[in-house]
Amino acid sequence: MILIHIKRRKRLLATISTGGALLLVLLLLLWGCGKKADAPIPGADTTARVAYLESLGWQVLPQEVETLHLTLPEKLEGTWSDYAALQDAQGLPFSQFAGQTVHRYTYAVTNYPERTEDVQINLYLANDAIIGGDLIVLGEDGFRADLTFPKHEKAPENAWFSGAIRPLSGSRGHGSRWAVASLLQ
Repeated sequence: MILIHIKRRKRLLATISTGGALLLVLLLLLWGCGKKADAPIPGADTTARVAYLESLGWQVLPQEVETLHLTLPEKLEGTWSDYAALQDAQGLPFSQFAGQTVHRYTYAVTNYPERTEDVQINLYLANDAIIGGDLIVLGEDGFRADLTFPKHEKAPENAWFSGAIRPLSGSRGHGSRWAVASLLQ
């Protein structure tokens, strides 16, 4: 009698455990399906890109300083990995486009606090959607940061790089080629 009672109890515990595990898996699947992917940020034309930057608080000259088409490496390693982490922190899907051709549009910023020149914003696009972006402050005290509008003139705590940032030769004095050149090294 005791042996039969123990077997039934083990069977009951096994059934409850299996049912609980299936319920947990079902709940996790439903929770994951309920999450919406972030909608792409439109950037098909200059007007859309400038409007996006203005929504973040930036004022830029509407004429691009530079436009580049480049193919990202299959694996985002080294500096590319750091850059992808900067984009992930902003909620931008840059790393999803590894190995693909993207477009970079560079704009001159006109409203950086206490700085009237040598500030640029890069926007990376794929399929007419913004997938990444960064701010570059050129010069001896230059740095690179995310697209958050600063509340002060010093390099923000979210700066990805801090140090001298100078234009490469042939960049028309704007320094916009620094970003790609440094990432490709």
